Amino acid sequence: MMRGNSLSLQQLWSAYGRWKALTSLRRSQEASHIFQQRLCFSCSSKLSHNPDRQARENRVQLPDTPCRTRFAPSPTGYLHLGSLRTALFNYLLARATGGQFVLRIEDTDQSRLVPDAESKLYEDLKWAGLSWDEGPDVNGPFGPYRQSERLPLYHQHAAELLAEGKAYRCFCTPEALEEHKRIANAAGQPTLYPGTCSHISPAESEERAHKGEKFAIRFRSAKTPTAVRDIVYNHFRKKEFEDDYIIIKRDGFPTYHFANVVDDKHMEITHVIRGAEWLISTPKHVELYNAFGWAPPQFGHLGLLVDENRQKLSKRHSGVSMTWYQEHGILPQTLLNFVALLGWRGRDAAGGAKKKSGPNGDVMSPDEMVDIFNLKFSKGDIIVSLSKLSFLQTQHLKLLPQTLPSNPSLLADLQTRHITPFMDFLSSVESLRSRSPSPEIPSSLGLHLLGDRIPNPRIFSAPYVADLVQIILKSQAHLAKSTTNPPTSPEGNLVPCEHNHPRTPPAFFPLRYLYWTLSPSALRSSLETSCIDISTVTVNSQPCSLSQAVDWLIGELKGIPEEEWTKEYISLFLAQRKEAIGFKEGEKVTRNTWKICRWAVLAGEEGLTVPLSMEVLGKEETVRRLEAAGEVAREGDGGDGGDAFAAGVVGEGALGAAGAGTGKGGEVEAGSWTDVMPDIEMGDVILE
Repeated sequence: MMRGNSLSLQQLWSAYGRWKALTSLRRSQEASHIFQQRLCFSCSSKLSHNPDRQARENRVQLPDTPCRTRFAPSPTGYLHLGSLRTALFNYLLARATGGQFVLRIEDTDQSRLVPDAESKLYEDLKWAGLSWDEGPDVNGPFGPYRQSERLPLYHQHAAELLAEGKAYRCFCTPEALEEHKRIANAAGQPTLYPGTCSHISPAESEERAHKGEKFAIRFRSAKTPTAVRDIVYNHFRKKEFEDDYIIIKRDGFPTYHFANVVDDKHMEITHVIRGAEWLISTPKHVELYNAFGWAPPQFGHLGLLVDENRQKLSKRHSGVSMTWYQEHGILPQTLLNFVALLGWRGRDAAGGAKKKSGPNGDVMSPDEMVDIFNLKFSKGDIIVSLSKLSFLQTQHLKLLPQTLPSNPSLLADLQTRHITPFMDFLSSVESLRSRSPSPEIPSSLGLHLLGDRIPNPRIFSAPYVADLVQIILKSQAHLAKSTTNPPTSPEGNLVPCEHNHPRTPPAFFPLRYLYWTLSPSALRSSLETSCIDISTVTVNSQPCSLSQAVDWLIGELKGIPEEEWTKEYISLFLAQRKEAIGFKEGEKVTRNTWKICRWAVLAGEEGLTVPLSMEVLGKEETVRRLEAAGEVAREGDGGDGGDAFAAGVVGEGALGAAGAGTGKGGEVEAGSWTDVMPDIEMGDVILE
């Protein structure tokens, strides 16, 4: 019995051990299975998101085939910032894929046409640097490109929809429709068309039309909302279904929605890039495509442009119109660069994503925009602030010497808008000087500081066009804020010339001494306001008078060969002698030969660099001005010419064959702006 019980207990213990082992194994297997399930779920979850991520990436990449895009403005107003952005992105997409960019005029709203809007549109687009392959003024295979000339095509397709029962004639008068909207609105009900004529039989409809009763044609919309695929917003669907909207008006002209779809199909448009305000209308367009059995183009809707208060930009805002940018001297390439950054995220030339817009950051030429273009647009509202515009203008002004020679149209425009008016202004001032004294000449012009007119000033010759434009536009932009509310001038003043008056070119002051010679009065006046203590002047650490310092400088410059008289050589030459002349400003002794040069050659006027000014003036005129400056200096210091002094210090700092170091503060870079010329102060100018 005991033995049996003992065996039974042993068997029981053995069974328990086997059970525990099996249980442990099973739990381990279950845990492993659960882990594998979780792992598989995690993987499948990630994989399920990858297609969406890949789809987003695919949407923003350029197609492998050429794209046909279009810009289709209505001549009911003038080109503005938002419409220029639409045109630019469609232009870039076509150019980047080797396709065609089409200009189409949508002039079906005959009652609101502005007489000169179409011609001004061509002018502004060309000024901005955009061109089109097909349009009203360009032959193309899908013309005509003005909708008012395509009426038979719209009527043909409207008749097809009528015959298939997908559209119907609406005989309701405008007055009856307005009354319906008034009643529905007062009752808090939707103002959709009530479908009054939707049940009229085809026979009755045909008979009433044949009798001459006026009608519109309405599209019979689907009773379920239509989904839209968009490059920017992916999927879009309205909550409510579409109204039975009009496609042909009572005057026989198509509505925007209908003509837009028909034209895009017949012109073989592949991509439509436009503002997000049109996204709400896109389901209507897709329904029409479906009704005809046509494949719709790819749509991309750009974020709305808003001000810093996040209010939609109004056409009343001064910075919206092209005229504002043209009058403020903004370069076309600057404006295109500025517009491109309003909702587009570029990439580097190799195709990789970057925070910057291109290889050179945000500064891009139109050709560079084409090279790096993709369809990566930002969602949501785009805040427009002109702070970026000032930076871009500065950068493109620096690039102007490289871009201008290959852009004759830009040169012609700059000549018309800026150079010729500036030259005319200078001529008018010279004419008034001959009648001096005259009440027509404001004292702020400082005409008493001007010497004789320089015959054929070289600043207006071809080699210096870019430099001239740089200073004109930079000066103009610098004073843009101060001329927002300009002072009024007395009636009849030919040259109202307060320093910040809009009718006085701001570049008059930095450029006047390249058109007229310096008078002794200008040198004396400049010396009095320069804060130079002439009793503490030194040359190579040796005390001397101001006149002796000027004479030393003359001796140095006379050694430059005539053929080497260029801004590059002068810049290097003076850079090595930068610290040769010292002078006292308050308690501080400053060693800077440049300041003496700017006083003697330009009466201290800020603007072009000293080396460039000296090159423009030529060696003979530069030396003559220095000699005149020496005479003025002798009036104050009683100097005796200083030839012996000059001989004693000349030779120190002569230009070596290996070239010269610039030293801190030197003006070595040829054609660069000096530190004293401030940047454009437009950062806080907001569209208002």
